[in-house]
Amino acid sequence: MSLSLFASLLLATPTASELPITDTPGTAEGVFIGPAEYKLAQVRIEKRVIIRVPRRRARRSNPVADFSRRSAPVTYKEQKIGKCLPMDNILGVQRFGERYLDLVTKDRQQIRARLKKKCQARSFYSGFYMEKSGDGKICVDRDILHSRTGTKCEIDKFRLLVRE
Repeated sequence: MSLSLFASLLLATPTASELPITDTPGTAEGVFIGPAEYKLAQVRIEKRVIIRVPRRRARRSNPVADFSRRSAPVTYKEQKIGKCLPMDNILGVQRFGERYLDLVTKDRQQIRARLKKKCQARSFYSGFYMEKSGDGKICVDRDILHSRTGTKCEIDKFRLLVRE
């Protein structure tokens, strides 16, 4: 609804003091009853906040410079973390395997989110969107992740990734 249409509806709507008050039998005392030309408009304003979590690119360094400094690949073990995470703490996401998304947080933790069975992580190649909840958290079996391709998935569980 455009602002000018909204303003004209408000200006055309009579105030409560302009409506006549009657005390006729069969109606409660003080009920506003007006002529047929008075039509009250109802306006509903909703606020929706959408949070975008971008894809986090893996750091790529110069392969020639790293040739002499080859080290063992970093391995992680998973630890239980709980069913909810603060939404504002998530910085980025990377795909891992068929059903996993690795979330990177502001405090540099990595959290692995396993998607429900019918969801594939490759749908989230460019990140995801989520609607901000009332408590400001993203929770297992409650919140839905939306990919840019239109896929919608719920999270099955969260795990904290800790270096071994």
